[in-house]
Formats: sequence, structure tokens, C-alpha cells
Amino acid sequence: MLKHITQIIWNERRHNIGVWLELFLVSLFLWYIVDYVTFFVSKYNEPLGFDTEHTYIMDLGVLNSKSAEFVHEDSTVSKAEQFYTTVDRIKLNPMIEAASLSFFSSPHIGGNMNTTLYKDSIKTKGSVLKRMVTPDFFRVFQYKSINGSTDELVKAIEKGEFIISSEIEEELFPKESAVGKEMKMHGDDYLYTVGAVSTRIRYDNFNDWNSNYFAIPLDADLLEAFSNAHITYLEICVRVKPDEDYEFIDRFREQMSEQFRVGNFYLNTIKYIPANKDRFQRGIKNNLKTRGFVAFFLLINIFLGITGTFWFRTQYRRNEIGVRIAMGETRKGLLKMFYTEGLLLLTFAMIPAMLVFAFIKNAEILLYPWTFTIGRYFIGFGITYILLALMILLGIWFPARKAIKISPSDALRDE
Repeated sequence: MLKHITQIIWNERRHNIGVWLELFLVSLFLWYIVDYVTFFVSKYNEPLGFDTEHTYIMDLGVLNSKSAEFVHEDSTVSKAEQFYTTVDRIKLNPMIEAASLSFFSSPHIGGNMNTTLYKDSIKTKGSVLKRMVTPDFFRVFQYKSINGSTDELVKAIEKGEFIISSEIEEELFPKESAVGKEMKMHGDDYLYTVGAVSTRIRYDNFNDWNSNYFAIPLDADLLEAFSNAHITYLEICVRVKPDEDYEFIDRFREQMSEQFRVGNFYLNTIKYIPANKDRFQRGIKNNLKTRGFVAFFLLINIFLGITGTFWFRTQYRRNEIGVRIAMGETRKGLLKMFYTEGLLLLTFAMIPAMLVFAFIKNAEILLYPWTFTIGRYFIGFGITYILLALMILLGIWFPARKAIKISPSDALRDE
């Protein structure tokens, strides 16, 4: 049967060349749409490596010297001690599960610090994110070590050690564990001991470009270096107990505003981190929605074009269907033949499309620069083939279903 259908396609090549060319071009456009959509859907649903549910970020303000509540600094109490006192008071609040201090380290703020790490003379391929945190930062956001333990990360920071991501370990310590080994930062000759290795931490739901990170302790010397002008960059992050996470901001302000008054510092803003995430990713989401509408519009046009082409093509061969029935062909067999012919035309068009798309992938044309794997390639191919096959089958089914009901005598008379 396949040989017979292939011969029919070849004999009708002058008519089929237009259909083949249409399928070839449409398959490329549809493949790109499918790849774009499936990539971002899968990327969005990948684990982030941390949890921001029930978490809030706060910052401090500092009183102006002209304020009536301004107090002269006590030289015996350091700025770092004032910050530690503030966090200790937060931890005593019955609504709070964990609280930490950090600098340019909390999720979804858009601010980062980067540097290069060295193991002896070997360095990371690019800059990696630098996280400056107190130990409970990992409890607030529920980071895990590669052994599945949050406490392992907490203890490493408490001992003043490095924490690195699993990607950095794979890059610099490919055949051994990084724990207990020494590393240093660019521009710093001090050697730090790696205390723990963290699981992969993504930047957000759409980006992996800086999932490589390392963490160092935000110690008293670093806290002391904060000037009053930059105090708002100091992050106080808290995890609220789930049963206490209702009207938290108002309740917390009511309970803690006075206790936040340590020296000339006061509670400034409180923000819900998942709401920060929505604002932070809004631009990306809006861009994706726009592209999604364009993709949907193109998909509708592709659907109408492919279905219409095969609808017209089958309707045009109405007399041929009648003649075949008159010559003894069964209606079921005739439908199968037309379906197979349509799918063969699609297959003949998809083979060169596969080669072209492979070239596009290697040349990084029209594709996002994230890793393009063999699995991603064939998933895109499979979905594209199935969508086009369904369109073709629908375009054949409806007119063919009506045509096979034609009387053989009418078909022979018309022929």
C-alpha cells in the first residue's frame, strides 16, 4: 500500500510540490512556536531550590539628626550590635519562625553582587553570585545542602566557612568533594574553607544564567561598614509561621515598631516576598503574554491554512473517490489511503525541516541561548508533527467522509 501511495504522490508531484513547500515552511514556524512555549512552560515549573511562601523582607530607616526622637550615638554600642539586637527581638516574636540579615542576597530584588572564585590557579568560567548572609538566612528560605540538610548550611556560616552551589563544585572539583577544600575570591588573597555544598538555586522562574552562587558570613566587621546612607540595602528577612500569616504586616508593626527603635534605627518598610516576585517578573510575563498571543494567532492561521489545503485537495478528488469505490475499494480502506497519503506528505516535508532546524539550533538563530538538548529537539519535533498530523487528518476527514457516500454511478458519469 505504501508503495502504491508513494507512486501516487510522485505521479502528482506537480500538484504536490506546493503542498510539500507549504508543509515545510509551516513546520519550521510551528516548531519554533512549540519550542518557545514548551521551553518556558517547563522552565517555569522547574524547582527554584528555595521557598518564599510566608516570607517577608524588611529594611531599616535612620532618624535625621533634626528629629525630636534623635539620640546621640553611644560609642560603647557598635552598629553591628544594634543590628543583632534588632534581629534577636524579631526572633522572640511568637509569629516568627526564623529571621536573618543579608546584603543583596534575598530573592526577587534585582540587585546582585558578583565575583570570580579560584581554586589554586583554576577559576570559574564566569562571575558567580555572591551572597552575604547570617546563618538563619538558609532557614528563612529553606535552602538545602546536597545532602538534604538546611542545618548543614547554617553551621557552615556559623563557623565562618564558604557555601558554594553544586554547579561550582562540579566545575572546580569535578572528581572530589569540595567540602574541606580551600578557595578564594578575586582580589582577595585570604583562603576560605568550603563548609557545605548547596543544591542548585535558580534566580527566578525564567532564568538560570546566574544559578551559580556562593555564600559567606555577613559578620560584625561587614555590618559595621554600613553607612547610614546605605542602611536600606541591609535586608531583614523573616519566615512567618503558617498559622500566623494573616494581616501580618499590620500586626507586626503594631507589636514591634517600638522594639525596632534601637539607637536611631526604626522599622521602615515591610514587603511580602511573593508579591515582590510578581513585580520583579511582571515585565518578563508581559513579554511572554504578548509573544503568546502572537503565537496563538499564528497557530490559528496555520491550522486554517493546513486544514483548508487538505480540505480543498480532498474535495477536488471527489470523483476519484467515487471511481475507486466503483472499482471495489472499501470506504474504510479509501479513508485509510487518503490519511496515509497526507501523513507521508507531512513526513517528506518534516525530514528537511529537521535538518534546517538542527542548523538553526547550532547557529543559535531565533533560539534562546539556553541549553538546547537532544531531548528538547525531539520533543519539539514530536509535538509539531502531531499537531500538523491532526490538522491534516481533520482537513481530509470531513470532505472525504462526505465524498465516500457518493453513488458510484454518479462518479463514473462525472468522470
